Amino acid sequence: MSIIGLEATRANRKDKTGTEWYAWHLLEQFKKIDKNNKFIVYYNKTLVGDIKSCPTNFILRQLKWPFRKLWTHLRLSFELIFNPVDKFFASNAVPLFTRGEVTVTVHDLGFFRQPKLYHPLEKIYHKVSHRLAITRANKIIAVSQATANDIIKYFPKVKNKIKVIYNGWDQEKFKPVSEEIKTQIKNKYNLPAKFILYIGRIETKKNIQNLVKAFALLKDTDYHLVLAGRPGNFGYEEILALTKQEEIKDRIHLLGYVEAEDYQKLIAATNFFIFPSKFEGFGIPILEAMGCGVPVLSSDIPVLKEVGGKAAIYFNPNQPQDIADKLDNFITDRQLQVEMINYGKEQAVKFSWTKCAQETLDYILE
Repeated sequence: MSIIGLEATRANRKDKTGTEWYAWHLLEQFKKIDKNNKFIVYYNKTLVGDIKSCPTNFILRQLKWPFRKLWTHLRLSFELIFNPVDKFFASNAVPLFTRGEVTVTVHDLGFFRQPKLYHPLEKIYHKVSHRLAITRANKIIAVSQATANDIIKYFPKVKNKIKVIYNGWDQEKFKPVSEEIKTQIKNKYNLPAKFILYIGRIETKKNIQNLVKAFALLKDTDYHLVLAGRPGNFGYEEILALTKQEEIKDRIHLLGYVEAEDYQKLIAATNFFIFPSKFEGFGIPILEAMGCGVPVLSSDIPVLKEVGGKAAIYFNPNQPQDIADKLDNFITDRQLQVEMINYGKEQAVKFSWTKCAQETLDYILE
């Protein structure tokens, strides 16, 4: 039996986005698949939701810290020095010091590849934190081959530590819904009958500027564009200004952060899901949309083609006209839509959180 430490501050956040959902799903899957090893779950704030419900081989340990920052790097370090574990798994950042073997997940290195898309302070933090994680870890999990390639490019000495383990998606939750539910969610957010949906942070690195510019080029359409997600750290004001252009301001909806209970319904209710990022580590929302039976359009960057396979329509994220052309063609070609929906069902089932968690646990224990 091994004692495995799990850092759960991300999984414990209320308003979760990509990396937080990754941490939450792995923790929940570990509870189901491993009854033999002992797990110590570290966290700093009062637990929310299902995290506090654990089997007998899981121990919850709150480590209080008076400051907003550096809980992982300092407070958790103290704990792991004085009360070491055999294995420690971090879903993102790692402590400065540990006495056991460390496995860390790297989601992306966008701040190395495209630093201009990040706020200066955010860029500095991520570079320092990820450099520490990558160089300190005994084992590194990359969520895609594209991410693995980036790690090798910037940290060639760690090549032999890397294992690619794909993210999953919630196959029980993301399914087609009835017309009644679609109508309910549209009414709740005051949405039109036909709309194109993006879900994620509203910021420059998600390429929302070019998406809005592309939408403005669609002159003869009754579709609206729905942007769901909290404002990001960089570029939000510029995006907001673009959405207020006279010719499109009445056809763009900014919903802000969407609670988990509405997130799936919103995806299932849309006519098209679009993911315009210039850089991603994986792209879970693409799979969620496919699971809901929604046709997908995506940037043609390598990682999204790795995830989406032949089940999406791809465009050049740097060219608003190409985005507009692909959108225009897709929304007028029903046969192509049906083809992509069917391909999407086949593609999405290749990924699951159960598979991700089992491969992750196997690698931690290797």
